Amino acid sequence: MKTNMKREKLYITPKEGKNCVFTIVHESGEALARHFCSNLGYARSDLESGRPERQKEWKKRFGNYEVLIIGDDDLTDDELIKRNHELFEANPKEE
Repeated sequence: MKTNMKREKLYITPKEGKNCVFTIVHESGEALARHFCSNLGYARSDLESGRPERQKEWKKRFGNYEVLIIGDDDLTDDELIKRNHELFEANPKEE
């Protein structure tokens, strides 16, 4: 069993805000879920920790992932948005 496996990261963004839409985004740039919330303190529960069906789905997809607030590590909002645009451009939706 590998013990040094990289855990995939999911990011909650924005880092600050009240009464706004918070989004949880995979490190690849894929937006996974959104929720209108009164503040960041509730966003994690509303988006992930209080949602066992999402935890089950994401564990199946990503393994033992970790959830961070954007800015908790070196990834910036700008880089995450860039990754989202690149992901969208690489996988255009058919009309």
